[in-house]
Amino acid sequence: MQKRLRNSSRTLACLLLGAVSLSTQAVDFSLSGYGTIGYAISDQNYTYQRYINNKGSFERDTIFGAQLNAQFNPEWSATLQVNVAPPALLSDNQNWQPTFTWAFLSYRPTNDWLFRVGKLRIPFYLNSENANIGKTYVSARLPVEVYASASTVDFIGASFAKTWQLNENEFILDGYWGNAVNESWRFYARDPGNVLTKSGAAGEFFAPLAIESKGLRLSLNRGGNTFLAGMHFADTTARNGTTLGPSTYVPAPAGGCAPIGIPPAFIGDYYCPAADGPSKIQTVTTNLGASIDLGHGFRTIGEYVRRKNEGSTLSPDSKGFYLSLQKEIGDWTPYLTYAKLTTKNRDLYQAVNGVQTIIPAVNAFERNLADAMVVYNQNTWALGTSCSLGINSKIKAEWSVVQTGIASSFIDAPPGGKSGDQRINVFSLSYNFTF
Repeated sequence: MQKRLRNSSRTLACLLLGAVSLSTQAVDFSLSGYGTIGYAISDQNYTYQRYINNKGSFERDTIFGAQLNAQFNPEWSATLQVNVAPPALLSDNQNWQPTFTWAFLSYRPTNDWLFRVGKLRIPFYLNSENANIGKTYVSARLPVEVYASASTVDFIGASFAKTWQLNENEFILDGYWGNAVNESWRFYARDPGNVLTKSGAAGEFFAPLAIESKGLRLSLNRGGNTFLAGMHFADTTARNGTTLGPSTYVPAPAGGCAPIGIPPAFIGDYYCPAADGPSKIQTVTTNLGASIDLGHGFRTIGEYVRRKNEGSTLSPDSKGFYLSLQKEIGDWTPYLTYAKLTTKNRDLYQAVNGVQTIIPAVNAFERNLADAMVVYNQNTWALGTSCSLGINSKIKAEWSVVQTGIASSFIDAPPGGKSGDQRINVFSLSYNFTF
């Protein structure tokens, strides 16, 4: 982590030095900050979304951040944003630590062009740029069925934004390219004796990843309404230079397969990792979003994300969406949200996870294989409200009900248990502020 901070600091320092050399005027600095103190508790003794269980936790939603802007002249500026928070849902970090979320240099030659280089957020969702700032949106938590569907939300590279003003319509085209070289995907092994964890005990394990991504997003702002559509391309490789594991699981051949080596005719049918291991997974993601003012204080917000993968059926080839209805009543904004996420590989997961041979050790190994799949089949109803305490703060409360089908990788199932056919009530309360 210290190495990453040093690298980001050096990148920003180089950008700042380059920008300062372009300006002979005094630099205009501005500092702002934000934070969320969030508490979440469920009615289940297993963990949901890495942190939520019936013991309660402040770690799922709590975050603190600060942003420093430096304006060198009308064309050149620089931005540095630092967060302090628990590890994100998929991160292989283990402790609270500072993270540079933004560290970039901006160049605006005209009002309708903007270029950036450095550490940036991917222009993806409606709330991509402000996802960490709870004060800027109504819901207690952005729907995980959409906002946790990507392997990374930021990158080091370059971006542009082109704006067209046509009468009352403002069109913005965002484009980007870059790399995220220290990403990961979190998995959870249910059972002790798992071959995938370092100690062999039940618990979390991670796939270290490096991701090259690029894409375009077109958005339209008109009369308080926002519409967007995007297409994104990502190449994911293993950070350690090896393959990304097997591409799929296949029925055991007549002679068996490593490491079991027993013909299925003797013990019953089971599955084996495919012999090929992809060195790269290619992902094409399309997304749609809209925030529409319905009048009389009502607003509806929805987003849809479709991820298509080539190279592995074990990774999340998915469809996810949410639809939310909000109503402003003075300082209060109650809302109702429905969200759903499914992956194409859930039938394969069900087959592998349900293997029952006459040898318990083989059945346990099959469950190990199932735990190495990224599979989602869940939906969530969320009823909540936010209350504005002034221009700089608000409180939020939410009750959500999560229902899983075949399985959900958001659940850390207990030993011998399962993530499918579960119902979870989650209660969330948070205080959100900016300064």
